[in-house]
Amino acid sequence: MNRNANNKRVIFIFSLFSLVFAGFVAVLFYCQIANAEEYTSGGAVSTYSVKVDAPRGEILDKNGNALVYNEQINTLTFNALVFPDEDEEINRIIYELINYLSSKNEQWTDELPLVFDENRKISYKENSETAISYLKSKNMCAVNPYATAQDCFDVLKEKYSLDSYSDTDARNIASVRYNMDKMYFSASLPYTFAEKVSITTVAHVKENSLIFTGVDAGVTSERKYSGDGKSASHILGVTGAISSEEYSYYKEQSDEEIKNAAENEELIAKIKNKSYSLTDKIGKNGIEYAMENYLRGSKGTLDISVTTANEILENYSLLPSSGNTVFLTIDQSLQEITDKSLEKQILSVTSDEAIAKGLTPAGAAVVQNVKTGAILAISSYPNYSLNTYYSDYSSLANDPGKPLWNRACQSTYSPGSTMKPVIAIAALEEGLIDSSSICYCTGQYEYIDQVFACFNKTAHGAINVEQALQHSCNIFFFEMARQLGIDKMNTYSSLFGLGQKTGIEVSESAGILAGIEYRDSLGLGWKAGETLLAAIGQSDNSFTPIQLTNYCATIANGGTRYVPYLIEKIVPSDYSDSVYNHTPETAVETNISQSTLDTVKKGMWLVANAGSCQPYLGSLKYEVACKTGTAEKTLVVNGNIVEGTDGFLIAFGPYENTEIAVTVVIENAGSGSSTAQVAADIFEYYFSTIDDTPSVQQENTVIW
Repeated sequence: MNRNANNKRVIFIFSLFSLVFAGFVAVLFYCQIANAEEYTSGGAVSTYSVKVDAPRGEILDKNGNALVYNEQINTLTFNALVFPDEDEEINRIIYELINYLSSKNEQWTDELPLVFDENRKISYKENSETAISYLKSKNMCAVNPYATAQDCFDVLKEKYSLDSYSDTDARNIASVRYNMDKMYFSASLPYTFAEKVSITTVAHVKENSLIFTGVDAGVTSERKYSGDGKSASHILGVTGAISSEEYSYYKEQSDEEIKNAAENEELIAKIKNKSYSLTDKIGKNGIEYAMENYLRGSKGTLDISVTTANEILENYSLLPSSGNTVFLTIDQSLQEITDKSLEKQILSVTSDEAIAKGLTPAGAAVVQNVKTGAILAISSYPNYSLNTYYSDYSSLANDPGKPLWNRACQSTYSPGSTMKPVIAIAALEEGLIDSSSICYCTGQYEYIDQVFACFNKTAHGAINVEQALQHSCNIFFFEMARQLGIDKMNTYSSLFGLGQKTGIEVSESAGILAGIEYRDSLGLGWKAGETLLAAIGQSDNSFTPIQLTNYCATIANGGTRYVPYLIEKIVPSDYSDSVYNHTPETAVETNISQSTLDTVKKGMWLVANAGSCQPYLGSLKYEVACKTGTAEKTLVVNGNIVEGTDGFLIAFGPYENTEIAVTVVIENAGSGSSTAQVAADIFEYYFSTIDDTPSVQQENTVIW
C-alpha cells in the first residue's frame, strides 16, 4: 500500500513539473519566436508611421554655380506620442516656450489673424481675409461671418481654457493651439512650433525635458540664395507654406497619378511619398513653381514605437530622397553684370522731374542665345532679395515701383521704333521695295485728313530702307504701312512672335498686336491712321521684353524663331543620371529670304556703328547691330495725368556669326539711346569670354 501511494505521489509531482515546464516552453516560444520583434523592442504597445520631409532640389546656373541651395536649420516640434493632452499642461509648456524664445529674440510660428491695436483692443490682422474666414468657420470658432475679433478671441480663450492668463499671453498661446488644430496635430503629423532656433535654445529644451514634455529638437532645411539674394530673383521665385487651395489641387493631381499608375505598386508608393500635407512648403512662383514636381523630394517614413517601458524607438522603413538638381541656362556672372548695369543706368537717366511726378525708376533687360533660344540673363528692376522676401513682403507689396513684378516677362510696352525692322522685312518680302528703293522724307506725311511728323521732326530727304532704319525715319515707314495695310503688317509681326506668349517656363504676358481684330474685341473701330502709328510701334502695340528679344534673335539667326527657355537640364541629387535634357525647340521657321534679312541687319548695323548708339557700341571688341525705340505714354499717378517716355533697344552681336541678342527697356528714360550703355556692358563682358585665339594653319607652298 505504501509503495503504491509513493508511486502515485511521484507520478503526480512529475506530471505537475512537466506541465509547468511545458507552460514555460510555450511562453518562451511565444516571446522569442512567435512575437520576437515585439518583445526584443521592450514590448511595443503602439506603433506610428511619420512622414519625413526630403530636402528640396538645388537650382544651379549653366556652369554649376549654386543659385538656390539648402541650409540646415534647427527646429522645435511637438511629438503627440508624449505631448500632454490636458489643457493646463499644454498651455504651460507653450507659455514657457514662448517666454524663453522671446527672451532670446527668437521667433515662433504665429499665424493667428488677431492682433492688439494701439488701444490694446483685439482686432483682425490686416490683409488676412482667408485666415480670418477660417478662424470664424465651424472648424475653429464656429461664429457668424459678422463676428468681431473680440468674439473670436473669447471663443478661443474658452476653448483652450486660457482665462487664467493675461490677454497677451492668452492670445499667444491661442495662436499656437489654433495652428496645431489647423495643421491636424497628431502622432503622424508632428507640429513645428519654431524654425531657425539657436543651438543654445535646442540645448535648453533638451536639458529641461521634464519641463518641456513632448517637445523635440530637430533639423530641417531652409532655402538660401547666392549673394544678396537679388540676382535673378524674379526668375528663381520663392517657396512658402501650402495653401488650402494648393493642397486640394496637388492632392487631386496625386490621386489622378495614382489612378493612372493602375496596379504598379512601386510607382504608386513613389507617388504617395511625394504627396503633400498641410504642413508642406511648395514653390510659389518662378522656377520654384514651374519645376515643383522635379525639385520636390520624396518623403521618407519613420516608424515610431512606444514600448511597455514607455521607451520610444525609431526606425526608418523608407529613407527620404532629395529632390532633383535643376540646371538653368542663366550664366551667373553675366546675370550679375546685367543686374548691376541696368540698375546703374536706370538710376542715372531717371530725372528728378519724373520722380516728382510719381514716375518710378524701372526697367528690364534680357540676353538670349540666338542659336538655341536659351536665356543667359534676365533682369527686372526694381528687384528684391529672396533672402528677406517674407520679412520684407508688406513693404514690397505696397511699393509704388512694384518690385515684385517681373517686368522682363510680364510688363508690356509700346515698342516704339524697335517695331521698324519687322515692317522693313514685310515691305521687302512683299516686293514693295528692294534695298535700293528710295522714299523722300520732307519731315511730314499727309494721310487722308491727318498730318504725321517724322522722328524729331527731321526732314531726311531721299532715303532707302537701310538709312531709314539708321535714322529711324517715320515717313519711310508710314509709306510702307500705307502700302502694306494692317493685316499684312500683322502677318509678319505674328511670324516673329510679337503680341503672343513665347512659351518660356515662367509666367508671362501675351501682349497686344494692334489691329482690327483687337479693336473689334473692345467693340471699337479701327481708324486708317492707326495703321501708320502701328508701323512705328505705337497704336495698341504692346510687347514684353522677352518677346522683343526673341524677335531680335530671329532676325539675327537667319529667320528661325526658337521657344525661349530657362531649364537646361535636370539631374538626380547624386548626379547619377539625367532626368531631363533640353533640346532647342523651333516655334516657327519664318522662311524670310537671306537678302531681306541682310538688308535689315545692315540697317541695324548702321544704328550701332554710324548712328545714335555709335558712342556706346561702336568701339566694342566685335561689331554689333541694334535698333533703338522711344515710346510716349500717359499714366494716371495718384489721380494725376502724367506723361513719360520709355526707351528701348534691341541688339545682336557679334554682327558676323551672331551668338546673342539683347533687349533693354528703361521706363521714363527719355530716349532709346539711353539704354545703349547697358547693352554695351553686356556685350563687353560676353565678348571677353569668347575664345578668339587664332587656330594654327599650315602655310601652303606655292610652286611656280
